[in-house]
Order: sequence, then structure tokens, then C-alpha cells
Amino acid sequence: MPPVSGSGRPLRVLCVAPAWNEGSRIARVVERVPRDLVDVVLVADDGSTDDTGAQARAAGAVVVRHDQNRGVGAAIRTGIDYGRARGFDVVVIASGGGKSPPEQIPRLLAPILEGRADFVQGSRYLEGGEFLHMPWSRRWGTRAYTLLFSLLCARRVTDASSGIRAFRLSIFEDPRLNPWQPWLDRYELEPYLLFMALRCGVRVVEVPIRIEYPPATDALPYTKMRAISGWWSIFRPVLLLALGLRR
Repeated sequence: MPPVSGSGRPLRVLCVAPAWNEGSRIARVVERVPRDLVDVVLVADDGSTDDTGAQARAAGAVVVRHDQNRGVGAAIRTGIDYGRARGFDVVVIASGGGKSPPEQIPRLLAPILEGRADFVQGSRYLEGGEFLHMPWSRRWGTRAYTLLFSLLCARRVTDASSGIRAFRLSIFEDPRLNPWQPWLDRYELEPYLLFMALRCGVRVVEVPIRIEYPPATDALPYTKMRAISGWWSIFRPVLLLALGLRR
């Protein structure tokens, strides 16, 4: 049965998977999205130089392609624009590389469908959440980042760097939530959305999720984020917003 709003009208749910050179991994993500809850799977192909787009289409996704790599923030924005233009109610962000298994989408959607939240953040650190094959450096880094995020936002969260989330598109009716700023093209957009949702009084809840990093034996990078520039990219918006230098 499709999800319905409090008024009984069916909710239209769009799953957005940003992807850059994911190859066959994106096909596995698309195929695992629960289609009883999700109406359309959109893969935002961020200038891939491999067959990511073809793999996604063959698996049943709609593909919107950037001519060049612009960043995960720009890819998520492409999904938001697609959803708003076509009358979707809710967007779910999935990992194009499969680190956050799409089978967890019902858990993300539940607080929205039950009328308890308008923005749901996945957390590997809540009771019931877990992380597999996660490097120790990443564990310490995500914990430290979440602590700093909570202090600067003045709201406690348990996992500020998780990339899997769901939100009502109606939150963007508040002009203070402006994801269309060009400085948010790369990793900045994801912390911006969570920080501003909390600051603007959007009903935000966290739910436990599982994140699966590739085992060392797979010879796959556990992230495409560069060590210094990537972490600065996700910390910069939190600092700038807290100091009132950006909005």
C-alpha cells in the first residue's frame, strides 16, 4: 500500500541517489529500493566517466546527468529540483555506492508518514544502529565532528555526518532554507540541510541505520572524500552558519 498523508492523500516519494563513477554498484542500489514505498528512483549522475548512467537506467532508475563533476551537493540539489518540479512530497537520499543499504528506507520514512517529523536523519550511533568495516580514523572523526556540530548548532544530534536522510519538500517553503546557493555544491549541502532544519524549527528526528563500509579485502576506497579538503568541506558550513557569516 502506498504511503498516505494525514489527509489521506497518497504521498509521492522520490529516492535520490547521487552517483559518481559507481559502475555496477549503482545498479545494486536501485534494485534494492523498496518500490512499495518509493514511486521513482532518480540517479543524479554527477559527470561519471564510466557506465554509471547506463547501469542505473538498466536497473530501472530515471537518470539526470551533469555534464561534468559538480559535487554531491549539486547532485542532491538536482534531485530536489526534480522532485519539486514534478509534485513529489518526500525525498529520500540514498548512497549511490551502497554504504547505506536501501532496505532501510521504510525506517527513514516512518516518522514522516506517522506525522512525527518533517526531516529524518539516519544515525549509526543510536541504539539499534550499526557500522560495519568502519576504519578507526573514521569512527573518531565522525564522533568528533558530531560533537562540534551539536555544540555549534546548540542541538544534540548523534550522527551529523550520516548521508542517508528523508525530508518533506515542503520544508523549502521557508525562505531561510536555501539549498540553491552555489557554495553548497560539494559536501557542504548535507550538513547545511541538517543545521538549517534544526535552526528553522523543522521537526527533526534521528532513526537508527546501518552503514556498511567496504571490507579491506575488496580493495575499494571506503570514501571518495579527500582527508583534509573533504572534512573542511563538511565543517565549513557549520562554522559559517554558527557565526552568522552564511545563511
